[in-house]
Amino acid sequence: MIKEKFDWKIWFEDRKTLENSFQFYLKKFLILEEKETEFLSKSHLKKAENNLMFVNFLKENKKFYDWIITGCYYTIYHSALALITKKGYSSKNHLATLCSLVKFYFIEERGLTKEDIELVLKSFLEKQEISYFAYAKNRRETASYGIGEEFNKTEAEDLLIKTIEFLNKTREILE
Repeated sequence: MIKEKFDWKIWFEDRKTLENSFQFYLKKFLILEEKETEFLSKSHLKKAENNLMFVNFLKENKKFYDWIITGCYYTIYHSALALITKKGYSSKNHLATLCSLVKFYFIEERGLTKEDIELVLKSFLEKQEISYFAYAKNRRETASYGIGEEFNKTEAEDLLIKTIEFLNKTREILE
């Protein structure tokens, strides 16, 4: 029997499936309830901001575009964790993180758009899980572990613009 891959996009339309998925992740301890929400949320946001400072330093020096891509990934990742932690949860899994963002910031609060969540997904999921949206993470992995690929300045700068926008939106939501 061939099992089809889960289509996470259903979470945008089907609240029951979204809630069932969220409860599944809770039961599997991939989403955990957190008590220190203010401290953890601020810590993740600070880490995201530090990552972005590093990325901007690299950009100003016009070098290491591979590390700009890697830094963008971590900026997005910690921004997403800051948002989830503010709601009283932490995540141990990329799909669980995505589920939490859709639940708390697309359905319940409307702080994020589908495009925002897709950007997070770009930085989270591997190509085999969702090929179209896997750009940032795949680029991060190639940037971190690849040895022969030249990295494109335009690619890194485009991702940086989207990363800054996402971090700014995270800041607005957390205020």
